[in-house]
Amino acid sequence: MSTDNGAFTGAPQGPQQPHQPRWAWWVVGIVVPLVGILVTVLVSRPGSSDDKADTADKSPAPAVTQSSAAAEPAGTEQSAGQAAGEPSESARAAKAAFGPKVIEADTTNSGSYIEFDTSEPVVVGNSTLKGADLIISASTGGSPDLFVPDSHMTLAPLAGSGAAPTAEECAASVERNGTYPLPATRGGRFCLTTTEGRTVYLKVNTAPPAGKANLEVTVWAA
Repeated sequence: MSTDNGAFTGAPQGPQQPHQPRWAWWVVGIVVPLVGILVTVLVSRPGSSDDKADTADKSPAPAVTQSSAAAEPAGTEQSAGQAAGEPSESARAAKAAFGPKVIEADTTNSGSYIEFDTSEPVVVGNSTLKGADLIISASTGGSPDLFVPDSHMTLAPLAGSGAAPTAEECAASVERNGTYPLPATRGGRFCLTTTEGRTVYLKVNTAPPAGKANLEVTVWAA
């Protein structure tokens, strides 16, 4: 029996895929690492966006100049030689050693003797007070009067209204109009120079023929 050459020998083979040459895989193995190195260099090179952001964050803050600083309030500048908190010469001259404050003095009979050359006025009801600068008394039986001991012409009247005088104005008034004595009428205003050279401004608020007189007093040091 003859062999049938047309017998089935298996499924027909399709077209065969060409084999990749070995050098192609070798090239791929080199190119891929090179691409990775190139990307790393580009990302980390100076001038990238991250580096710029870091540089901007670390830049020093601008210095404050004299022109941008807040201006000093007016009036805070002190003269050279005047310590902080020290009053000016004019302020020291205007400062009173006492007052204005109200004192009381009894007008009954021989009245009261008043000393102004002390830290506060001293009022005594008899003539034993040595160095008294003023006496208020109703010994004549009528309205009380103001006397200066030893009849010194160091008491001067002022107009019945107006602002209280300064020490300079009061002293000038005594220089021009000093006299002795004067009636202590209610509302009367007077200037006095003491035995130690102090200047006194005195206003009579009340002055009864007997009882307590109410006197508003300011004393300036000599």
